[in-house]
Amino acid sequence: MKIQKYNQFNEAQKMSSLIQPTDKQVEEAEKFLEEGKDPSWDYKNGHFLIDITGKYSVYYTLWRESLKDCHFITNLSTDFQTAIEKAKKATGRIPVIIDRTGTKAGLFQAAKAEILTFGKYRGKTLGDVFVEDPKYIVWLSKNYDGKSPERREKINYYTDLYYETITKKNLEESKSKHIGEIGEKIFVEGKVYDVIMTTDSFYGKPRVNYKCKIIDENGNKFSTFNVGGKVENDDEIKISGKVKDHTEYLGIKFTQLNYCKIIWNRKEDIAKYNL
Repeated sequence: MKIQKYNQFNEAQKMSSLIQPTDKQVEEAEKFLEEGKDPSWDYKNGHFLIDITGKYSVYYTLWRESLKDCHFITNLSTDFQTAIEKAKKATGRIPVIIDRTGTKAGLFQAAKAEILTFGKYRGKTLGDVFVEDPKYIVWLSKNYDGKSPERREKINYYTDLYYETITKKNLEESKSKHIGEIGEKIFVEGKVYDVIMTTDSFYGKPRVNYKCKIIDENGNKFSTFNVGGKVENDDEIKISGKVKDHTEYLGIKFTQLNYCKIIWNRKEDIAKYNL
């Protein structure tokens, strides 16, 4: 038993030999993390932190820090540059700070309660999945039916974290603007995506509706409950419709339309006229 413990300690010591980045490397990393950061961010809302953590200071790790608490997210890498790149990818527009001293040693053990025991990411922590495949966290929040309130709470935490980071990114990058005035009839020309077919009853007769979103050449996005005819993803169409509302989802502005009518569908015209 003593020999086994010695070997485990010896292996950990070997792994803990992280190559210390130079001051220049840290400065370059900090500049890289600054790029694309939300310039209006209020640090009272918290930030992300890169630290050197673990029982033997084995990994660079990612944390979410606020005025109330500091929450471990995941191990990033034993390589400094790789850790910086993974952190940037995971955090979007929210600021990331490099802790040059490494003060969280040992606290990462709390993450053991987050290890998944099912699914394709079995054996990984929720923090690992947040960095590698955040959309799976969103799927998990909708489909997890376990009885552990602690796990449910942690899943909700990472889900909120994902929505927060993606919203900040969209606010900075989306070109979409609200178009027209409420009640105004407008014409929209663009590409169809996110088509959902639904059915209802109209005067006692079954009716098929094609709910979809449209993006125009300027990046403006529109949503419809019924576009007014059969459409498929990637169809190029022109429609008329009345502006029902101006909404925003995850930082992206949408103009909601109703009473829509398809004026032309490029794919159908090509087929009809052998163009």
